[in-house]
Amino acid sequence: MKSVSYAKTWQQLLRGPYLAQLIQARLDHWAPSLFGFNLLSVEALSASLTLKGSRLLHRVNLCEQASTEADIVGQATAMPFAPGSLDACLLAHVLDYSAHPHAVLREVETVLRDDGWLIICGYNPYSSAGLACFVPGLSHKLPKWRAMIAPERVEDWLKLLGFEVLERDYFGLTPLAEGVGFKSVRQFLVPRYCPSFAGAYVMLARKRRHPLTPIRQPQRRPLLLQPGMACQQQQLTRRAKPQTYSKK
Repeated sequence: MKSVSYAKTWQQLLRGPYLAQLIQARLDHWAPSLFGFNLLSVEALSASLTLKGSRLLHRVNLCEQASTEADIVGQATAMPFAPGSLDACLLAHVLDYSAHPHAVLREVETVLRDDGWLIICGYNPYSSAGLACFVPGLSHKLPKWRAMIAPERVEDWLKLLGFEVLERDYFGLTPLAEGVGFKSVRQFLVPRYCPSFAGAYVMLARKRRHPLTPIRQPQRRPLLLQPGMACQQQQLTRRAKPQTYSKK
């Protein structure tokens, strides 16, 4: 697959540092529930986020081009890891800039172990972020509009791949809704009633595998005596017995 140009720093994105601060706060809230050995961060934006409060022991950064953040150079659509060898994966705006976002998710599903964790961040095309793509002075700070993926569509893809979305949150591009009086209201209303209008989203999913245990059908043993067998045997005995007549 062809090379993709990913954003290197949050400063290159529209309201990038502000969004990074909100996403980091949400990761700090989710981190204590994450555990395992290996955490994979894909591209530079994911590498800049931290999961310090988690119980993940080792972290590896995968980038398509060599850089100071890259531990391994490789493509997100062809990860150089064995199937089921990773415990968690972080994708910060990777799907927005990828030419094959569904292939990235399929590759993540392959390298994650059963019950592995997946964190995805992205822009919502049906929001102020999507409108900003058509503004000449702001379009260069965002991915292309048709490359953005709505959070509902991402959740559908994850369900098809066997993931369960555990947590989700939505953010705007301005701090107006993050004030003391509006933050609790936003956290209650937006995820339930108007998630499609939020500028950015972050979600936590977990790979589920439910083993299929075949249920053996009980074998019915033939009965030694059946209700009709006694009658049939009695009738056969009567037919086979010769009739005797008494002489007068």
